Amino acid sequence: MVEHGQPYTAILFKFVVLVGLLYMPVLVFHLGTWFPFAGASGYLLWELGRLHRAYGEVTGRGEEQRREQSEGSTRSVL
Repeated sequence: MVEHGQPYTAILFKFVVLVGLLYMPVLVFHLGTWFPFAGASGYLLWELGRLHRAYGEVTGRGEEQRREQSEGSTRSVL
């Protein structure tokens, strides 16, 4: 699991390890070579979704703070 503030190199390292682990059945059972990359790409898509949700939360909080500040400034004018 990726922690807050974890560098992208750690995510890429996990991707490479996952490709390596998923490549074992390819060698043993002679499956298609696309299999490990397809499985590991699912991990990258999952991480992208997590980052997208996290940025959405941060952006949403920023918009709320700006809205509160603008409401506060209009109240002080009135």
